[in-house]
This record gives sequence, C-alpha cells and structure tokens, in this order.
Amino acid sequence: MPPFLSLNRLQKSFADHTVLREISLEVEPGEVLVLLGPSGSGKTTLLRLIAGFEQPDEGQILVANEDVTPLPPEKRNFGMVFQHYALFPHLSVAGNVAFGLESRRVPREERLPRVTEVLPLVDLEGFEDRRVQEISGGQQQRVALARALAPDPRLMLLDEPLSNLDPSLRERTRRELKSAIRRVGITAVWVTHEQEEAFDVGDRVALLNEGRLEQVGIPEELYLEPQSLFVAGFVGRASTLKGRLVAGDRVRLGDERFVGQGATWPVQTVGDLAVGQDVVVSLRPEGLELVEAEQPEALVGEIVERQYRGEVTYYQVSLEMGQELLVVGESDRAATGTHVGVVHRQSKRPARAFPLPAEETE
Repeated sequence: MPPFLSLNRLQKSFADHTVLREISLEVEPGEVLVLLGPSGSGKTTLLRLIAGFEQPDEGQILVANEDVTPLPPEKRNFGMVFQHYALFPHLSVAGNVAFGLESRRVPREERLPRVTEVLPLVDLEGFEDRRVQEISGGQQQRVALARALAPDPRLMLLDEPLSNLDPSLRERTRRELKSAIRRVGITAVWVTHEQEEAFDVGDRVALLNEGRLEQVGIPEELYLEPQSLFVAGFVGRASTLKGRLVAGDRVRLGDERFVGQGATWPVQTVGDLAVGQDVVVSLRPEGLELVEAEQPEALVGEIVERQYRGEVTYYQVSLEMGQELLVVGESDRAATGTHVGVVHRQSKRPARAFPLPAEETE
C-alpha cells in the first residue's frame, strides 16, 4: 500500500534563516506520526507547510498521490486542532461543532446529523446543549477535535494540542484524543515538544533538530537505538563520557594514568568508527549500576544528589575524573556523600558510542 502522505525534500527559509532542510517523510494510511523536537527545530513550520499556510521554497507534498503543494488550505480538506481551541463561548458544544461545517458551506440540513454522528466519537454524546465555558479544558479540546472531524477531513493536523492544559488534565486528555483518533481511523500528524506525549500517542516519531530530520522510528527505536548523539541526549535521560575505541565493540573510558579512574566497557558503535578513534559514549541510567569503589572496571566517584522516584532513585555521581553520571538504583542503595563505583549493568544492552563532534576534535 502506498503512503498516504509523502513529503519530498521540503526546504523553507525566512529571510536568510533556513528553517527546514530537505525534509522527506512518509505517513501510512491511518498512522499517527508525531513531529517531536525542541523549540526552533522546525516542527511547527513543517506542519504549516503540510496545512498550506506556508509554501515550501523547494519540495513537494503528496496526499494519496495527489500533489497538493500549490493548493491553498481550504482546498486540501484537512482538519486542524490548535493549542488554542478557538471555541466560541456564546455557542453550545453542538453550535461550535456545527460552525466547522458552516465554514465549509455544508448545507444546513446536513449539519445536525453530522454533529450527532461525530460527538460520540470524542465521548461527548449528551453534551450538545452545554456551553463550552461549562465544561473542562480537556472536554473543550475534544470539542475542537470534533469540530475538525465534522467535515470528514482526509488528514488531521494537531499543533501542540495539549500545551494549554494543566498537568493534571494533560495525561487524561492525551488518552482521550488518542482514543478518538484511533476510533475514527484518520491519518494524523501531531506536533509536540514533550517526549512522553510523543511516545504515548505516536505510532512513529520523527525527531527534528535545527531544521533537519535526525531520526524516524517507533519510540523503542529512538530510545534504544539512537542514530545520533542529539537523539540519545534528547530522548530520555542520558549521560555522556568521552573515551577511545580500543576494539570494534569496546571503549576505554577515562584516563588510564590514574588508578581507579578508567574502565573498558562494551559499546555499540554508531557510524563509521575506527579503532583508536576518540568517541562520545551515551549512557542510559538504567544501564549503569552502583558497586563498591574497588570493583574492577568501575568508574569511581561520589554521590552528590538523589532523586527519589518511588521504587527507584536516580543517583547523580560526580566522578573523580571530573565528569558526572546519572545512575538508577534501588531507593535505599546509597546516601548522598557515599564513595561508590559505577559499572555497566550486564543485563542491559551496551551503551552507544558516537563520533566525537567536529568542534571537539579541533
């Protein structure tokens, strides 16, 4: 089956600032693709290109093999859900949903049946006559989703839809929106800067950085198999240490001149690395273990901070060689100020070794 949405080498600049650099992506029918990245990475601009609010300098946008690149937004038949709901407080829930149909010039006699059909899809059946200021923020966001779904769009675009909600509402509303989108079966592109949100709602996640596409994959791939140092650092928690590749799958960490301050650990190499090359190793907290300082192949340091998280605690270890590691362990493992060793946890997959950034090799 061909992809439903194809982005082919999209580029976009504003004045002399390049915002997007040759972005190519494919979205399958019924898939929810999340665009994830920090502020300024280009994810919202990319969504605006898909919607038709901006035109690319180069590249092509295909929907069901139709080139929609030159079409204005109203000709693309896409649904949009924004972080600001843009609901009308003087209208009821049904009135707000019907407004989306009216703006699309749907005949009056067809509006009420469509409103009645779409509200159960977002679990708002029976809310037709409620004023929008009488319902919760999460319910308001579902009204916005229902309004976008009512005209039967072929693609749904969501721009930071949960950012205006209180943290207590965010997770529940995320589940509700995800469930509604799955129930309808519509293809969707969802923008967020929150990793937890991206991993929860996305079938796949596309991570952007400074206008470039760093990696696309299911959440597990981005977390366990990052393809760049940026991905390893942005997704989840990670510490980094400099080292030198001493074999195809082993790296020497630390300085061999000082007893107890170096170790040779297994790694998975990313990119074309040669033995003897200086590298940066990305280490997940759950892949590390606190041990006695005298244990062989341990990096020695002192616990300077504890972050209690219920069943586990995150320990910040300041190493004698001058760097820090974040290690996850049992909550009663050690106290702040304890002299400890850190080793690679044998039950976990090896850490990832990346080429040393160019600016650090000069």
